[in-house]
Amino acid sequence: MQRAIGMSAESLYKTFLWEGAYYGIIAAVIGNIVGYICTIFVDAASTNTIQLVTVPILPIAEATVLSIGACLLATCIPLRKIAGMSIVDSLKL
Repeated sequence: MQRAIGMSAESLYKTFLWEGAYYGIIAAVIGNIVGYICTIFVDAASTNTIQLVTVPILPIAEATVLSIGACLLATCIPLRKIAGMSIVDSLKL
């Protein structure tokens, strides 16, 4: 619909890719917080005491990159299909 009202294909790509990046960043932040909490509980189960553990920086960085990458990939796949369609055909869907 945005292409039908005059949006260029480049602007469409930018809009959807930024949206995918935002989803990935939000998912990474939430996932990292929940993952750290789970790390505390797993450590508590093995030591029978709840205490703060060191922040696993490398796994958090890996999870962040994978989360953003997965969201960008999930955004790129439909964009390729949309870019190949004519504007009239895309409005019929």
